[in-house]
Parts: sequence; structure tokens; C-alpha cells
Amino acid sequence: MAQKKMETAPAADEKVIPAAVEPIAAGSFVNTFWDQFEQSRERALKIRENREEAYINALREVIKFNKQYRKSIGKLYEQTKKTNKDMVTELMNQFNGGKEDLIEEDIPVNDREELKQQLKEVSGQLEKLALTPIKSIFHIVDQLEDNIERNAESSAAYARERRNAWFLVRKEYVKLARNTHLNLVDRGRKSFKELIKTQ
Repeated sequence: MAQKKMETAPAADEKVIPAAVEPIAAGSFVNTFWDQFEQSRERALKIRENREEAYINALREVIKFNKQYRKSIGKLYEQTKKTNKDMVTELMNQFNGGKEDLIEEDIPVNDREELKQQLKEVSGQLEKLALTPIKSIFHIVDQLEDNIERNAESSAAYARERRNAWFLVRKEYVKLARNTHLNLVDRGRKSFKELIKTQ
């Protein structure tokens, strides 16, 4: 009798220890696998969103730089125009200073002022004609860059909305896959135990 008790006691210990360790080990492996899968998916999502934000920010900076560059070109043109106007005025004053007697005798003062006014109007019109293509190009480029920025922002927003819409579906699929995986491992473990018991 003492011998039978000893035989049954170790057998009971053997069954309890493997049974307690196997489900925990198999279940923890499956849970760890799916947890790592979800973490990698979340990291990939964050990386994608960071990449989209970086793209939009870089695009904004380039557009901002281009606008500042065009403004500086416009200011440079205005400064050049002012300098040229000052130089022409100075030259006209010097030219008029030497030939004042001839001009006064030949052309009356009213006609001279009218001539100066007409020259200013003509030069202003010529300047507007010369600047019209440049201003229109700058305007078109500004609109194009604004459209590019808006399109990039709306594209990123649409992609995020689409990902968020599918997020719950993916989450349910992962949950089902995890449960199916756990069930398969549990069935395999039970089948293996039954196979051992029959032998």
C-alpha cells in the first residue's frame, strides 16, 4: 500500500505542474505576439502621421520662403526704380540748368510743365505694361502654392479620416485573430493531453 501511494502522488504532481505551466506559457506567448503586433502597428501609424506632418511643415516653409523671396524681389525693383527716378531727376535738373535760357525762349512754362506731365504719364504706362506679366506670374505662382498647400493638408486629413474609419474594423479583426489563436493553442494543448492519456 505504501508503494501505491507513492506512485499516485508523483503522478498527480506531474499532471498539475505541466497543466499549470503550459496554458500560461502558451497564452503568454500568443498574447505577447499580438501585443507586439499592435504596438508595431501603432508605431507605424505614428511614424506615418509624423511623416505627413513633416511634409506639410516643409511645404509650408518652402512656400513661405518663396513668398518672402518674391517680396524681396519686388522691394529690390521698387528701390531700383526709386534710384533710377532720382538719377533721372538729377540729370534733368542739371540738363535744364545749362539750357534754361534756350528752353525759356523757345517753349513757354505751361507747355514745358505739360510736356513733363505727359512724359511721366507715358513712362508710368510703359512701366505698368512692363510689370503686368511679372505681377501676373507672381500672382499665379502665389495661387498655385496656396493650392498645393491646401491640397496637401486636405490629403493628409482625408488619409487620417480613412485610417480612423478602418481602425475599429482592424481592431476587431486583431481581437478575433488573437482569440482564434488562443483557442487553437488551447485545443492543441488539450488534444495533446488526450493523446498522451490514450497511450
